[in-house]
Amino acid sequence: MLSEGMGFDFVFILALIIAVVYIVKKTEKNEGTGWQIRRIPGLDAIEEGIGRATEMDKPVLYLPGAGGFDQPQLLASMAVLSEVAKMTARYDTRLIVCVPYSGVYPVMQEIVKQAYASEGKVENYRPDDVRWFSDHYYGYALGIVALMFQEQIATNIMIGDFAFDALMYAEAGNQVGAIQVGGTAAITQIPFFVAACDYALIGEEIYAAAAYLTKDPIRVATIVAQDWGKFFVTGLLVVGVLLQTFGGVEILNSILNW
Repeated sequence: MLSEGMGFDFVFILALIIAVVYIVKKTEKNEGTGWQIRRIPGLDAIEEGIGRATEMDKPVLYLPGAGGFDQPQLLASMAVLSEVAKMTARYDTRLIVCVPYSGVYPVMQEIVKQAYASEGKVENYRPDDVRWFSDHYYGYALGIVALMFQEQIATNIMIGDFAFDALMYAEAGNQVGAIQVGGTAAITQIPFFVAACDYALIGEEIYAAAAYLTKDPIRVATIVAQDWGKFFVTGLLVVGVLLQTFGGVEILNSILNW
């Protein structure tokens, strides 16, 4: 039995799940060509930054943010990292990845290694360039700032969940003259990325970026279904405003509280 007032929520979530399954099936059969994720300017900036690093013969730094495998932002960042590693392998550009937690470290190593192998450049993969400094947040942050100055990075890519350290990395990257692309869904840190980075992926754009780069049907389906849900909720807001203005809002309240 559903708890009182949760009937509408159950139907709404069920509809989203059905929409995801439907879109996945359509995409796998190449029938969902109309569902295209728009090109995000920040993605062009990533390729531009890697090209600049190649010309300057300096490394690209990738920071996946904090969190474990239970964090959606880290999963999205891992997908972006795979594509970044493929680009750096293609251009013979050095890529340094700094991992926040020891439990994530071997997986990040494998992602970069497989990306290099897919480009036929596995011999250029350097295990030591996927680094772990400390599980302690401050130790990890200080290690990254020191690395930025030591390696004189040309490009700094930050995609994932960040906290107080976001501005530390951005400021250090600015001091070494790096092109910086930042993306996070952490609401408190988005203003810092917008202000301090050359290009920013704002909020849910990091999930859209992962879907755009990987072309994974499930990722694309979740983005499309999410947008459908937003349209539906927006429609409810408009209907609610009209009913509140002209009377009859009790009908909508009874449906939502079912």
